[in-house]
Amino acid sequence: MSNLVELKNKLDEIKPEQQISDSGKIKIGKKGIALRILTLGGIGIAMSYSILLGIELNQPLVVFSAILPMHSFLVLFVGWFFYKNPATNGKAKNALVSVIVPVYNQKEMIRNVLEAILNSSYKKIEIIAVNDGSDDGSEKILDEMAKQYGTRLKVFHKKNSGKRRALANGFKIAKGDYFVLIDSDSIIDQNAIEEFVKAFSKDVKLGALVGHAKVWNSKKNILTKFQDVWYDYFFNIRKTTESTFGSVLCCSGCLAAYRRESLEQFIPYWAESPIHYGDDRELTSYALAPKWAKDQIASLYVHKNGKEISPLTKKTMKAMSEYDDAEDRALTAQAFIAWKTGYVASAIVYTDVPESWKIFIKQQKRWKKGTLRVNFFVSTFFWKKHPLMASIFYLDFMSMFSMPMIILTVFLYVPIVLHNFSLPLLYFAGMVLPGIAHGSDYKFRDCKSKTWMFKPLMDLLTTFVTSWLIFPAIWGFRKNEWLTR
Repeated sequence: MSNLVELKNKLDEIKPEQQISDSGKIKIGKKGIALRILTLGGIGIAMSYSILLGIELNQPLVVFSAILPMHSFLVLFVGWFFYKNPATNGKAKNALVSVIVPVYNQKEMIRNVLEAILNSSYKKIEIIAVNDGSDDGSEKILDEMAKQYGTRLKVFHKKNSGKRRALANGFKIAKGDYFVLIDSDSIIDQNAIEEFVKAFSKDVKLGALVGHAKVWNSKKNILTKFQDVWYDYFFNIRKTTESTFGSVLCCSGCLAAYRRESLEQFIPYWAESPIHYGDDRELTSYALAPKWAKDQIASLYVHKNGKEISPLTKKTMKAMSEYDDAEDRALTAQAFIAWKTGYVASAIVYTDVPESWKIFIKQQKRWKKGTLRVNFFVSTFFWKKHPLMASIFYLDFMSMFSMPMIILTVFLYVPIVLHNFSLPLLYFAGMVLPGIAHGSDYKFRDCKSKTWMFKPLMDLLTTFVTSWLIFPAIWGFRKNEWLTR
């Protein structure tokens, strides 16, 4: 696929049928609403039973096991019933958008990625592709496209030094009022950038946005089908919840947007540094900070209202900003202190996901490690946010560490030591049935979905397999890596 017509036909074929109402809510229908109410009722019963059983047996660990259904209940309740798309009824003002694409060894995808951007319905854009030392032929494709599209596409080549520095080179020359970041394995919908501009124009307090990610290669095998339904949950349930409070924690690298003002404190550091597209010098910023500048940045960084952040926040900021494996979360956190962050369900992107179990596990470990770093930073000030959203965040953060312990407690300690088999059975049902509900909810929202039935299996995978990756993530906490493949 190498031309815009073929690419447009492909996107039309796989585009989801999920729709947004005039009020900004994701449409679901009466059957879907009934399913949601039954699901929340079932989770409430399971949570209450765990607490009462723990009290009856005088077992604090059993009571503590209610943390997972409690977190699930809060996320579903808010995301299902209160989310509104921030772009709805917004008007796209005539602002320049800088689209930055860091590229490393993506010869199979990069032409489609850039042609999709060039085909965007929003025309006032500059496209900046930064080649981070690719050695697979991507450089040749980029040069061919730069010659073909002229001033519409700027291509820069640099030595391989990581995604942070590739992004920093893009930020340094970007002239836009808004920055849109797109991974080199992700293909945007024609209206995605326009939807971001609508959201920014509608709410001047929004500093960062994330789009709706769909799996490009979902039909490849069982693993990609698992990931497709998992992505739907994380974007259309988890991120809808966070967006309701203006507190999206990760504007994913596959498609994210930032208001220039949310990053402008650090752009002078990039501008003043003698950086060219082949320079290996460290860059200065909050999310993209060099070792020699961390203390200086931390001492200068203040809230938008002029109030300095706490010493603990500065310390965790410096620790987080050394690494490449969560640059999207780090950038989100930078904007997050003084700005709202939101999820735009109408800005769609299709991203390539791991097709082998080995690469998938590597990716999940890297994501857990990056999440740990950023969550330690965010936890130093998140308690000041909305109490309900703060509860969801800290419960989620706590569950990263407690999930393995809860699994051992419920499925080994309770039946073997306490000789109680009802709680393990109820808990297992409490994982499978919500998974069925999540998948069915996906189908009600998007009738084209072919993967919705895999959600219960994906939930079991994340519970019994990937949750244990917290231990290698902690063990390799100081190791820096950003490539999955």
